[in-house]
Amino acid sequence: MGASNWGMIWTAVMPLAVILYYFFRKKYKDQHVSSTLFWQERMRELQASPYLKKLQHHLLFYLQLAALLFCVLALIEPFSESETLAGNDFIFVVDTSATMLAGSPSHFEKQQQEMKNLAAQAGGKPVTIVTTGISPKVVIRNEQDLEKVEKTIDLLTINYESAEIEQTILFADTLAVNDSTIIHIFTDSLDRAVLANKIGQSYHVHGFTETLHNVSIRQFGLSKMEDETRGIVQLVNNSEEALSATVQLTSDSVEKRIDVELAASEELLVPVEDLPNKQLWQATVEVADDYSADNTMATYLAPPGDAVVIDSALHELIASGFRSLSLDVTLSESSQLQPGSGVPLVTNQRNLLEGPTPILLFGRNDENPFEVVGQIETKAHPLFTYASLDEVYVSQLYPPIESYETIATIDDHPFIQISPKGDIIVLTDAQLTDWPLSPSFPLFLWSAMESLSGDAEFLGYFQPNEHRSVSLASQTGEWEIFREGTYSHSYIEGSGPFIAPAEPGIYQVVGDEKEMTMIVQLSSKEKTLVTGSTYKMGQAELVQDKVRFSYVPFLLGIILLLVVVEWEVYRRGITTR
Repeated sequence: MGASNWGMIWTAVMPLAVILYYFFRKKYKDQHVSSTLFWQERMRELQASPYLKKLQHHLLFYLQLAALLFCVLALIEPFSESETLAGNDFIFVVDTSATMLAGSPSHFEKQQQEMKNLAAQAGGKPVTIVTTGISPKVVIRNEQDLEKVEKTIDLLTINYESAEIEQTILFADTLAVNDSTIIHIFTDSLDRAVLANKIGQSYHVHGFTETLHNVSIRQFGLSKMEDETRGIVQLVNNSEEALSATVQLTSDSVEKRIDVELAASEELLVPVEDLPNKQLWQATVEVADDYSADNTMATYLAPPGDAVVIDSALHELIASGFRSLSLDVTLSESSQLQPGSGVPLVTNQRNLLEGPTPILLFGRNDENPFEVVGQIETKAHPLFTYASLDEVYVSQLYPPIESYETIATIDDHPFIQISPKGDIIVLTDAQLTDWPLSPSFPLFLWSAMESLSGDAEFLGYFQPNEHRSVSLASQTGEWEIFREGTYSHSYIEGSGPFIAPAEPGIYQVVGDEKEMTMIVQLSSKEKTLVTGSTYKMGQAELVQDKVRFSYVPFLLGIILLLVVVEWEVYRRGITTR
């Protein structure tokens, strides 16, 4: 507390002058005395306290005196000082990974309050906020308005991605203006070795030393038997105490519950037998721990899609195209193809289309080709999401198969067809087209394998906010993502890669009249809680200033209020005369 203009203290004589004026001014008032007997008594009463009597009857005097006193205070400019944070500007690196939800209140909520406290101490110096993740993001840059900084901090949310803290720190280093930039890292735990070799900047790590209880589901898998499904759940007790838990498996209205005991730091495999043959299951562990984001995991029982059997009678370029997809490619004689193996077959044997095995038919062994001329025209279909056929040349086609859906034509002749059970028929041979030499050919094979080996109702497993190319095609070109019936967001075909939702869970992807299921899962890194600490590292040039808070604006407000009240008192006094 201090004053920056003590030279104006002489103005304190103004209130004294007002007091003296009221003490000694003459003011005559008619006084009726009923009898001379009471005159002496009345005079003694006035002479006993003449000055006090004057003060008691003058409210304007008090208001004027108060206004003058506050004027004197304003003229000497009183203020208070507090030290600002060390440094000329600041970068806040904010960990928004799932583990920041641990604790009650959560680590993230505590860090938000800590950030606001530090921003208030910055004294108007620039603040930059960067969030972690696979792609670090600058939320605000060199912001000096405290209100905007605090509002931005309040709007920060968890994105459930792995923190990738080292990558984010490297990114933050590029934003540093000079050697006096201080980088504050808000996380739950950061190994000192990450910052050991960094020089030129000062790093302040804000971690947590508390030890929390946590039980997580690390893995959840299903194995399909002949007439039932077997599940297995891997639990990990990331605590120093034994905990009791209940494992629950659910699918629609089916529910299985198993009670388990977990020793300190124990990993436990929990088998679940005699499950109904359902494809989508969710495992949940009910336990009294401090971190619930890793207590749920979902899985989908889909057929394997990493192998393909190719008819050796087909052109070698077809096998080469599949090998470029890193698939397990097996060549087999036409007579030795096994249509009941469940592994997708690539052949020209027309009769195999009647079997249960998914087929990619290249050409036909039961018909002769005919010549065609013209451009390829395609319909909206997932097979053509990434494989453009605009520059492909085809010299001959085989006759189409009746009742199959045609999705590509040449001069109104069917080129690619889809069978009712999902088989893909390409009505040409590799030697009758230059398609195998085009970059779109392996992309088409990849989409074909996704269609044949995958489940048409399952889009796949994703990590939070994962960007991925997916085969989606609809008449409208728009897909809506829902979770438990609640709308999440939309994806427009061709607008860029498909972006998975941030929060883990089971989602429905809906387009036109088609609906698929997708599962968003936490990464393994986000299922382990690590105890950290708060520390400082680095050799940056520290600059520490003091921020001054002036009381003059508040004093001027009080003076204005007193003047308004004084005018009202004066106005009322005039009207009552």
